[in-house]
Amino acid sequence: MEHLVPVLVILAIVAFFMHKNIDKITSNIDSLEDKSYELYAKYARIVERYIKDLQSNIEKNSVLVDEKYRLNDDIDAKELTQNLSSLIRKLAFFETLQAKQKSKKELESDFFELLSSLDSIIQKGFKNGENLADEIRDSLHDEYKKLKKTYML
Repeated sequence: MEHLVPVLVILAIVAFFMHKNIDKITSNIDSLEDKSYELYAKYARIVERYIKDLQSNIEKNSVLVDEKYRLNDDIDAKELTQNLSSLIRKLAFFETLQAKQKSKKELESDFFELLSSLDSIIQKGFKNGENLADEIRDSLHDEYKKLKKTYML
């Protein structure tokens, strides 16, 4: 019986520390959920920058003729630029209060759809579309990992 009291005290101390650690971990998860809006708003700006660079290269290509950005013969440069501008307008949604009201899963789903559209536009619009899409996809993935790492700290 006299060994039972110290065991109960140690058990209570261990349970207390476990409870505190679990609370700390769950609060970190909750704060990451709260920050998902900010994460996707910043990521939208990064994706927008890539799209604008792509548009700029399309415009410059009419003068410079860079093989990397050569359009398919049946693609109109103006139409392609308009499609990319449409994606930029859709990206603006991620910086609005409406996006803040969406869950992380909804934001991820919307972003995936937008990035899939970008990928499709690039593959269909450029002669070297597959390689260019892969390059941009990899770069955007790296940017996302960097951005996500800063929000997990």
